[in-house]
Amino acid sequence: MTEQLLGGRVRGHRPTFVPPTTEDEFSTETIDWYAVERAISGEDPRPPLNQDELREAALWLRRHDIPRAAVSTRLCVYERLVREWEAEAGMLDPDQLCTRDGCGKARAGRGLCTVHLTADRKWRQAIASLEVAA
Repeated sequence: MTEQLLGGRVRGHRPTFVPPTTEDEFSTETIDWYAVERAISGEDPRPPLNQDELREAALWLRRHDIPRAAVSTRLCVYERLVREWEAEAGMLDPDQLCTRDGCGKARAGRGLCTVHLTADRKWRQAIASLEVAA
């Protein structure tokens, strides 16, 4: 089951999780690295993770070439959220980021992030309603 979830990793070889050893490697102070390790390895019972721990586990799995869909399934988070975390960590190519100047978030559609895409849709609907009224 674990091998299926990991998307057919190299036969019998899985990367080992090594928690940060120095304080400057910690992204926050609220991370239980043992809980992150258990979530990554798929050991039961799986501990409940806070948002920071989910982010660290997702980024570790993505850095080790686990498909985004498998990470989403394993950690019970949306793929879109995993993609946003990747964008914040600088793991996405520039062509996968929002095209608005200085945004830096992951693209959702039409070359825009979810925030700018929602604003663009509202603007287009407002223009359309003005054209219908005129």
